[in-house]
Amino acid sequence: MAKSVSGYPSQLLTTFNKFTLKQKVGLLLSAVVSVVALIILVTWANKPTYGILFSNLEAKDASKIVDKLKQESVPYKLGDDGKAILVPKDRVYELRLQMAGQGLPQSSIVGYSIFDKPSFGMTDFTQKVDYKRALEGELEKTILQLDEVKGASVHIVIPEKALFASQQDKTTASVFLKLKDGETLTPSEINGVQRLVAASVEGLNPNEVTIVDSHGHLLSQKHDETDQLSSSQYDAESRVESYLANKAQSMLDEVLGPGNAIVRVNAELDFDQMDKTTEQYDPNSVVLSEQNSQQHSSVPGDSTAAKTVQTNSVTNYDIGKTVERFVSSSGNIKKLSIAVLVNGKYTAVDKNGKSKVSYTPQSQQELSDLTNIVKSAVGFDQTRGDEISVVNMPFANDNEGYLLKQKPGFRIQDYSEKFVILAAMIGAVIVFLSIFNRLRKKEAEMPEPVAILTQSGPHTVAGHVAERSEPVQAAEYSEESLKAAKVKDGVSVYIQNKPIDAAKLLKVWLTDAGD
Repeated sequence: MAKSVSGYPSQLLTTFNKFTLKQKVGLLLSAVVSVVALIILVTWANKPTYGILFSNLEAKDASKIVDKLKQESVPYKLGDDGKAILVPKDRVYELRLQMAGQGLPQSSIVGYSIFDKPSFGMTDFTQKVDYKRALEGELEKTILQLDEVKGASVHIVIPEKALFASQQDKTTASVFLKLKDGETLTPSEINGVQRLVAASVEGLNPNEVTIVDSHGHLLSQKHDETDQLSSSQYDAESRVESYLANKAQSMLDEVLGPGNAIVRVNAELDFDQMDKTTEQYDPNSVVLSEQNSQQHSSVPGDSTAAKTVQTNSVTNYDIGKTVERFVSSSGNIKKLSIAVLVNGKYTAVDKNGKSKVSYTPQSQQELSDLTNIVKSAVGFDQTRGDEISVVNMPFANDNEGYLLKQKPGFRIQDYSEKFVILAAMIGAVIVFLSIFNRLRKKEAEMPEPVAILTQSGPHTVAGHVAERSEPVQAAEYSEESLKAAKVKDGVSVYIQNKPIDAAKLLKVWLTDAGD
């Protein structure tokens, strides 16, 4: 085995030397193309994935960051018209920390850093202006942290303090937002921006914050306490409904299989709050203290007059009293309405030699069991007036595909890139070997020169010199004679190169002939 492997390069070289110049050039070109294609594929596969290092940069900051990246020999790309810098994704956080340590980027938005440098002789008006600029800058930095926001500008109007509250003007603010392409802000996000700005400015009401986008559309809306309460109540009901529906859905999926049941819950919550205080008095009074006093009186100077006696009695009773204070919390479930759709059973049957799907509805006992399961899952209370409806009906789906559900498993999408590289490499090797074998086969099929002796001198037959004493005309050598001479010459070469094998073969022939 080792001998055959070691001799393979020499065989290749011998075969290659037999090719014509055109064949050699074609083979070399195909080899070069295959190697270049492999190099391109490997380079493409190892090409780094870029991530955003910084975005929304000013030209001055972008220039400084690019200079630092060049000094560190870090590959980078520019995007968003030079406002964004992209670097290899695996080095994004490392480079961010490194740039932050060097004070980059130096944002052009002025914040509270405006007060870092001492300023002597500053007037009260200048201090107020700088404070407003710093506050606006800090709000802009905070709003820019939203993923959907590309640019932000905040303007705050703080009126002078009035002597009387009735004469005091309101503090107002306006926010200009430039959103990224294809991005929008949800109502909750807009409300969050309003409250963020209002909470940062003293005396600013959220309704006095106006938000406008780059297209001039008004995003903010005024809300009163009633609207906010209604919105929170609706969100609370939605959360309760989703929670209870998911509990029942998960149980039915385990019993019937995924996609065979649909659960919807409508929850009516009680948001009324009650603070009740009850005082109860004990009718069985207890004597706490008792006091008796007597007073004697008579007429002065009249010894015959009767004396008067006055008696006073004071009794203090301890009256028992019980005080109860009851506070009911809001958001209790007032009533539940549950609707459940249950699919039937599908079985494959053969009718007249054709496979069809047969639908069988759920039995009443099965529907009763499923109803009890749902009741237990959502906490059904009949005394509360809860309602439940479980209905069995066929779902609108492809029955054939329904019976042959695809199970999650291997997905070729997860390995597509590796498959492309592997297929390209295998294809390049196959192309190279096919070209090489084709050229080699073509060379083997070429007829070897057959020597014919003419008057001009000897010619070779299969590389051997054939001598004849008499001149022979070329016409005497027909196509059959040339083939016979070639076979004869091949046998001769075989006997010379492998005499032992030739002797064995001859022995076998003689043995067969004797039989």
